[in-house]
Amino acid sequence: MSSGLPYLKSLRKPDLTEFAERTDLQEYEDYNKNDLAIALDKHLSENRTIFGTDTKLSKFYERLGSSATPAKTPSKRKSEAKVEISPVKKTPGRKPKAKVDETSSDDNAKPAKVTRTPSSLARSARTTFEMPASPAVVAASIDRQTAKVREGLENAWDDSGLLEHSYYMRSALSSLKAVETILILLEGGSLLKSLFPLRHMATSPAVDALNLPEVAIKVPDMFVLITGEFWAPFVLWSLTSVLLPLIAAWFINLSWNAATGGQTVRRGRSAATRASFDPLTFNIAKALLVYKVFVEHFNYFDLFSNYTIVKVNSVVPGRWKGMLTGTAIGVIGTLYEAILRRS
Repeated sequence: MSSGLPYLKSLRKPDLTEFAERTDLQEYEDYNKNDLAIALDKHLSENRTIFGTDTKLSKFYERLGSSATPAKTPSKRKSEAKVEISPVKKTPGRKPKAKVDETSSDDNAKPAKVTRTPSSLARSARTTFEMPASPAVVAASIDRQTAKVREGLENAWDDSGLLEHSYYMRSALSSLKAVETILILLEGGSLLKSLFPLRHMATSPAVDALNLPEVAIKVPDMFVLITGEFWAPFVLWSLTSVLLPLIAAWFINLSWNAATGGQTVRRGRSAATRASFDPLTFNIAKALLVYKVFVEHFNYFDLFSNYTIVKVNSVVPGRWKGMLTGTAIGVIGTLYEAILRRS
């Protein structure tokens, strides 16, 4: 492994593929990123004379050349000679006299030489030859660590599955049915929230240590389901925004007529030729019903009171203007989808 391998591993696989194509690397299509980097490192190192002038590969050969330059070794220091002191013969009854150099003087005295053992000389030599790492080695080490961190992050991202889930969600939401469903759930959710009053059930005690006050616990009152105050607004909204527009979209189905040529649907046919709901007719019928009921206060042959109409109109986001805006979005989406199918 050369010092240029960390640089290759830090690149993306499309860049490595480009290097393989430029240098005529054989059978590289089945390699993964790591194997492709190793194969390229060997191939480029062996053919340095051929591809050394390529500007795309200059960074690789710079790292390869920096590691090939031998580091200068410091010259060995001359080891000091070991001084041997001859033993002084002891005379009985007398202390041994130290040998005094007659040429030495008190004013210019020379220091005594220190005796060095082989172990101390080895330690001194190791200390002398321990030099700091070269910049090329440090850069190669940083490149290897960076490549490992990047590879770990890529593997963690792939294993999490977030990318696949995001693609699935985008595919599910990229349809006109999804848009219509979101608009209906927004209207129905706002209506149900107002029709279910909250009833106080209990109160959580305060926690002085955490400075938490008392919190009232409330739950929806389900007994409202047996009263007309719930069913009258809910049925009015269901008829105006869902049921009657769906019936109109099933019978007045222009998209089904264009797909089947007006032929009668028979049993046993494939699902592609079965009748479905026309989104354009659905939104147009809903817009007419919303305007007739909530603007002109048409009450379905006196089935609903004026209070019920006002109640539904007041809780839906944007009131009748918000519902008409939702139908306009549906019409535009239907036309845009039809244009995309024709193109």
